Amino acid sequence: MRTRRELADDTRETMARGAPYLPQLRQLVVDAGLPAGLALLPAVESGFEARARGRHGELGLWQLRPATARRFGLVVNSQRDDRTDPARSTRAAVRYLRFLHARFRDWPLALAAYNAGEGRINRALARQPHASFWELAASGRLPRKSQDYVPRFLAVVRLAEHVQACAPQPSAAQVRVAAAPPPPSSPARAAHETRSAQGTRRQAAPHCTPAFARKPDTGIALAAPPAL
Repeated sequence: MRTRRELADDTRETMARGAPYLPQLRQLVVDAGLPAGLALLPAVESGFEARARGRHGELGLWQLRPATARRFGLVVNSQRDDRTDPARSTRAAVRYLRFLHARFRDWPLALAAYNAGEGRINRALARQPHASFWELAASGRLPRKSQDYVPRFLAVVRLAEHVQACAPQPSAAQVRVAAAPPPPSSPARAAHETRSAQGTRRQAAPHCTPAFARKPDTGIALAAPPAL
């Protein structure tokens, strides 16, 4: 079993690979009317490897199977496979996620269906009607990989939110210097402005501790974030 530090390092590497893709993926997800956090799903699906292959024919950032890809508008044949195209595959994945959410009316269940297949979730709900994802997981009616998949994704979302909130931001004084403003009237005034800007940053994100920024815990987010 990997340690918490190894998981954190792996998540950081994955997010670094995803950095070139995320602006476009977020825009496509938001344009489709879905929560922006879903753009992070490739972090757990493929580790943001555009040509990652699964054991059952899955391919691409979103790890779509050939039948699912064709079902949601992609071309998959010996000459062309749209699953390796980030934009096209994202549009197909978004259509699939929207379909799953309309079917299950719940994001954790929709995500479990994306991972395990909607048939598997339908069968679990037939045995335990109206159950939540968490109830199905606790009763053992879901595959172990799906029980882990949803909390892992939600942890990635929380980690990404925390990293963004805790990222160093330029102070007001630094922004003014970058814009080449007139110099302050006195050293005392400049020192006062710098202290004021630092105080504002501390108030904006009081939960951002250096320890968390260095050692994010990727295994604790067990509740859906508000956007989901």
